[in-house]
Amino acid sequence: MTALRRLATACLLLLAATLAGVAASAVWFARAAPPPAPGAVIVVLGGAVEDGGRIDASTRARVAAGVALWQDGLAPRLHFTGAAPGRRGAGTQMRDLAESLGVPAAAMSVEDRSRSTLQNALFSRPLLGPLAGEQVILVTDGFHLARAWASFRWAGYPQVGLAAASAFGQPPLPEQAWRTCRETLAWWFNLARVAAWEAARAVSGGDALPIGVLR
Repeated sequence: MTALRRLATACLLLLAATLAGVAASAVWFARAAPPPAPGAVIVVLGGAVEDGGRIDASTRARVAAGVALWQDGLAPRLHFTGAAPGRRGAGTQMRDLAESLGVPAAAMSVEDRSRSTLQNALFSRPLLGPLAGEQVILVTDGFHLARAWASFRWAGYPQVGLAAASAFGQPPLPEQAWRTCRETLAWWFNLARVAAWEAARAVSGGDALPIGVLR
């Protein structure tokens, strides 16, 4: 029991440290981080979808932040990524919103199948083509930016800049707290999924697990 108690204590301390890191990085990215260097493309990550199938306020704010960076000349292209299972894709809704804000369709691309940050990174690569090898600027909320950076670096993007649309998104405080806790668990869940994915590739000589593992 002593060993189990020590293990449980260590796990709780690790989760607490992760939670503190997520919260602190969210505030830093939103309030103190320097603006990203100019890049080849601005990649806006989708968030939650409301019950009616519409992208939520936080995702709409991410789109507005990405459009503002585009208008400031930080990159000539915008890319939107995210799914809405059973509904019209979040990426497509984000693109339509950006177009209503004045971005021409020719300056945008969409990926609307991905259901996780890891899939955002993997599914967007072939659509971005050579742009994926240049500086990409990720736009999401501050609490999500560090894991987004890690996911895109793992997926092979060599240069990743970061821009926060907000610290914790637009929902009420209880929902913001829940999102922060969920992000804490997502860090470790993602690490487990990536480890399983890479182990399968190593054992099979290159064949990875089904992409659904990264959902």
